Amino acid sequence: MSLVSQPHPSNESTVPPRKPPVGWRSQLPLYAALALLASGGFGMGYLLGHRQGLTVAGFDADAKELAQIVDKQKKSLDSMGLALNTATQERDIAVDNANDLSASLVRAREAQTQAEGLSEAFRAKLRERGGLSLSIQNLAIRPLPSNAYEYVLDLMQVSPANRRASGKVEIHLVGDGQVLNVPMQNSSYNFENYQRLTGRWTMPNNFNPQYIEVYLRGGEGVVQRFAWQRGNQSIESSALLSEIPQTMANAN
Repeated sequence: MSLVSQPHPSNESTVPPRKPPVGWRSQLPLYAALALLASGGFGMGYLLGHRQGLTVAGFDADAKELAQIVDKQKKSLDSMGLALNTATQERDIAVDNANDLSASLVRAREAQTQAEGLSEAFRAKLRERGGLSLSIQNLAIRPLPSNAYEYVLDLMQVSPANRRASGKVEIHLVGDGQVLNVPMQNSSYNFENYQRLTGRWTMPNNFNPQYIEVYLRGGEGVVQRFAWQRGNQSIESSALLSEIPQTMANAN
């Protein structure tokens, strides 16, 4: 009888390899999706936060610029308001001055009308008494700069027959044994009751007049002498140097 040897079972037990749980493998896509979602959310949050910060910074800059514009407009309005107030005050002053001038003009016209009425009444009385022959009512001399002088000569007559007086005027300066003719801008007269003649001349150097002689050549003629100191020093005529004739008095 043959004996067949049977293998003896080994004392070491063979342990099969451990397999991962089936559930973890199935949840791996879910974990990946969660990680992707988390990173995306973080990135989106950062981006939104960054953009929000930029938006706030941009809003602050716009608000600051707008505030500057509003401030400039306010200053411009204040300046315009001040200019308007000044213009209004100047207008009110101008209106007041115009009203005062108008009132003064009315009073002056009334005074002139009254004076003319009195003068006419006076001339009428003179005509009844024979009138007044041609005469020099006033001679005024006013010194000006640059050795120049201004004269004002008032002529008057009251004719019973209302005849006009006409002729020529000559003004002579007498002094130091010399007689100088004063150049006249208008030496003619032609009036019924009254006429004023004005003019200017330049006095020769080193000449000191003692008298002024006025000749009215026309009709009966008039000659009248005035002392140099007798000249009136207050004449309402203007005294512009540009109007002074650059003419020297001529010696006879």
